[in-house]
Amino acid sequence: MKKLSVVRPSSCGTGARRAPAMIALTASLCSFACTPNNGTLFDQVTPPEDPASNVGAPVEPAAEIVVPAPSVLTAPMSSEETGANTHLPVAPQDPPATTTTLPPPPPAPAAPPVPTIVSVSPADGTTGVTSDVQIVITFSEPMAQAVTEAAYQSESLPSSQVTFAWNADGTQLTIKPKAALAYPTGSDPDAVPARRINFFISASATDLGGQSLGSPDEFSFALLRQISASLPAVQDRNLTGSWRSDDTYGLNQCARDQITVCAGDSGSNDQYKGFISFDLSTLPAGIVGVSAATLKLTVSARPGNPFNGLGALLLEHASFASIGPQAFDAAALANIGTIATRANAGAAITADVRSAVTADLGNSPLSQFRLHFETQSDDDDNSDTVISAWDTQSVDLTYLVP
Repeated sequence: MKKLSVVRPSSCGTGARRAPAMIALTASLCSFACTPNNGTLFDQVTPPEDPASNVGAPVEPAAEIVVPAPSVLTAPMSSEETGANTHLPVAPQDPPATTTTLPPPPPAPAAPPVPTIVSVSPADGTTGVTSDVQIVITFSEPMAQAVTEAAYQSESLPSSQVTFAWNADGTQLTIKPKAALAYPTGSDPDAVPARRINFFISASATDLGGQSLGSPDEFSFALLRQISASLPAVQDRNLTGSWRSDDTYGLNQCARDQITVCAGDSGSNDQYKGFISFDLSTLPAGIVGVSAATLKLTVSARPGNPFNGLGALLLEHASFASIGPQAFDAAALANIGTIATRANAGAAITADVRSAVTADLGNSPLSQFRLHFETQSDDDDNSDTVISAWDTQSVDLTYLVP
């Protein structure tokens, strides 16, 4: 087997013409041969046989070592991979891809708010509204006032019968009737229907920016009902009658077995006080107010001349369980005042007892009153009295219910 001999080039920089492959080989060999290693690498190659032993033998030309051309690298190599050979060609790198971030589009402008009705007073469906009601409508936005007023419609309370007023912000409309609204009336609450007030705000109402009301709205409320009643005096001698300062019920026309109420003095100069009771339990529940209450009685007899010697006839709001000394002496709940300074037989005497009846409603089943003159007795030993039969006595009242 032949040993490979490597011919050391005589010069690293010059030489005879060579084929391209040889030029590349020569360049590679030069990089080794010309390094400062004194040819150590080539000295390690097995030398040819001793020429003395081959004298006269033909010399074979040295075999050429063909080194293929270096491949083009597709990526740079590290210094550990390339060693000292940093002259190998490197393929150019594509520039890194770039991403352009566009700013977000500006938000769409917000739509203007649609005006709405926030609240209404009285609230829709309310019952038992008083005749002096004012309608108050609150909007979510300041409104175009003239346009909104024109959007108000009502058959039961037309715009010709009301006035309009706005708050400073233009968000609250007050609708005030020009006159008090009339209550439905009657004597039987079960037969008196409620009067309902309906009104309408159309979508033609706009705010100051011209935005129309989100939707039309209709509202209603019901007025109180006004009921008239006449309460007769309770025909019970424990509740309607008289009592004397000598702790007796009375004599003659004022005796217990009569149906009378007496006030004045007796022939023995004892004082008479009269008592009248009215039953409130016959009234319906839910009364919210008393418009009027008038006590009426008729003078059936008038012995003597009580107004000359005893002064004015007075009425008090009272409370008692039964006619007797306690009812006679008890302090009055309230002094209603003078109800007569002159009255002959057959005369009608009236008194406004609204405050007393109002106070008793819900607190007592009875509304009770006490009659007496300013002076206990004129000491003339004559009977001076005003006598009234209980069947002529009543309280006529007007009350309000939802």
